[in-house]
Amino acid sequence: MGTNKRIGIRDIEHLESESAIWDRDVPGFGARRQKTNAVSYILIYRTAENRQRFHTIGRHGAPWTPDAARKEARRILGEVATGADPAAAKKQRRHAENVNALCDLYFADADAGRLLTRRKTPKKSSTIITDKSRAERHIKPLLGSRAVASVTRADIESFMHAVAEGKTAIRAKTGKKGV
Repeated sequence: MGTNKRIGIRDIEHLESESAIWDRDVPGFGARRQKTNAVSYILIYRTAENRQRFHTIGRHGAPWTPDAARKEARRILGEVATGADPAAAKKQRRHAENVNALCDLYFADADAGRLLTRRKTPKKSSTIITDKSRAERHIKPLLGSRAVASVTRADIESFMHAVAEGKTAIRAKTGKKGV
């Protein structure tokens, strides 16, 4: 593995390829260099369920110095002590569903007849066609790449203003309604 001492700038600069150095002051905190020249600060910890987690704090360089990364490692370990799992939360954010995927799920349910109106009847095909058109022309271009959980009231208001101003308007005939 690597040595066990207080990590400093010189240690980072002299770290060999595919090696790691571990800090003696903060348990589980270290720096590693993989095959590239980039050095990353890492933290290994155990969750409340006794699962070992590997968390990358960041790449060496602005803003991450050994002292700043050590301070962040202590902060993360404090969260872990209260039962949090920062690595799992980071993974969940990375794999969060976006608005495009939510629209696709909505239309899959609509095509299967699982979308019901207030009267508990399936939506009419003309309504679904209109919904698809609105999603493809307005929702997906303006909000599609955003994670569903990160969409705020301000995002919706700016979306409504953008649609009203015609930012997503397309001048094309779409044919008769309901056909």
